[in-house]
Amino acid sequence: VEEYLKLKPRRGPLTVTVPGLVNLWGFLAEEYCYLPLDRLLRPAISLAYNGFYSGYALAKASETSESELSSYRWAKYFKGIEPGSYVVNKEAARTLKVLASRGWDEFYYGRLAEQLVSELQDQGVDIGLDDLMDHEGSVVRPLKLEVDDLTLHELPPNTQGVTTLHLISALYELELGRYPFDDPRRVLAWSKAVEDSYTFRDLFLGDPEAVEVDVAEYLTYGKAVELLTKRGVVGRSEAYGGTDTTFFVTYDGESLVGFIQSLFHPFGSGLVALGFPIQNRGVGFAKYPGLPNSPAPRKRPLHTLSVLGVVRGSKRYVIGCAGGDWRPQIHLRIFENTFTYGMDPVSAVDAPRFIYVEPVGAKRVVVEARLRAPEAEGVVVEKVDYYGRTGLVHVGVADTARGIAQLVADPRGEGVALAT
Repeated sequence: VEEYLKLKPRRGPLTVTVPGLVNLWGFLAEEYCYLPLDRLLRPAISLAYNGFYSGYALAKASETSESELSSYRWAKYFKGIEPGSYVVNKEAARTLKVLASRGWDEFYYGRLAEQLVSELQDQGVDIGLDDLMDHEGSVVRPLKLEVDDLTLHELPPNTQGVTTLHLISALYELELGRYPFDDPRRVLAWSKAVEDSYTFRDLFLGDPEAVEVDVAEYLTYGKAVELLTKRGVVGRSEAYGGTDTTFFVTYDGESLVGFIQSLFHPFGSGLVALGFPIQNRGVGFAKYPGLPNSPAPRKRPLHTLSVLGVVRGSKRYVIGCAGGDWRPQIHLRIFENTFTYGMDPVSAVDAPRFIYVEPVGAKRVVVEARLRAPEAEGVVVEKVDYYGRTGLVHVGVADTARGIAQLVADPRGEGVALAT
């Protein structure tokens, strides 16, 4: 812990936490899927074993990560990938085959677990087999908030889901929807609400076993500000960044499901084990002691992953994105476009966005082209291309009364909407 607080690393062995994704795969396969795990993993095994042509996003991630990760095992697997490169990872395919034949728990209890620990230890990670064996995912109850004629659902700590609720609540409490969509005053009007919401996040959220406040009592923006005022705290936020997230939404005629997973930064920690890049979710810990999210053994860091669900009458909306630290604002933008400005799902995703990329203190906001940028003291405005650096969103909308759904992929990325 002392070394982490001193070095404040972005990559490397100090940023690795116990991977929980395989546990989640197993839970979903057993509880919610019709097909067995081996059938579900078959396409991924085929891609890893037989290979695929790299797209632009993977190649760009390889290029931009080279200076930071070349000293790690990453270089052996992912260095030098270019658009059109043929990528094969038979080691990852073998790992998936073992999971398909022996079950997901092989990752935490079997020989695969022993191999994982050995490979991580060789790369400097202080981990033991007991860390894997003691890992257990939690089934959680989503946070729920009523606004207007809508019911909102978000994920509880250790995610930043409540930050999304604070921002959407502020939309109504502060009447921020009074500005026309393209009014530059709208960008500036969000400054304080964003600052307050992120300050609450960084001071009060973290591992649910360490969080000292009952988050369910502070779901609205007003309640959050009330607590900040009571504690007499000043704005303080850590920008975690993070861009290596996969989100998909699917509809089977009955259920609309959003699924999100992430290494956090591209290629995670830079370490590779069992053929897979290992995440750097430890970056999500606070960089100073004395907070619910300060680092400690056997503790979950605050992480950025969450999914927004919205219910209005017979319609169900699922909104998710790759956006890291900015995810609550991206969720807000899509919500705002849909329910304040009356856009259809395609237009809501396509419309230009603005994001406070440094939400507290020396504020900096990124504004996509086609939105008029404001000019004001105290806020640094960065104008970027349309389809700029404002996250990648996918949206699913299902009408249960009519039995139909619409799925939308963000044109800013490489995702697609498919029907079978």
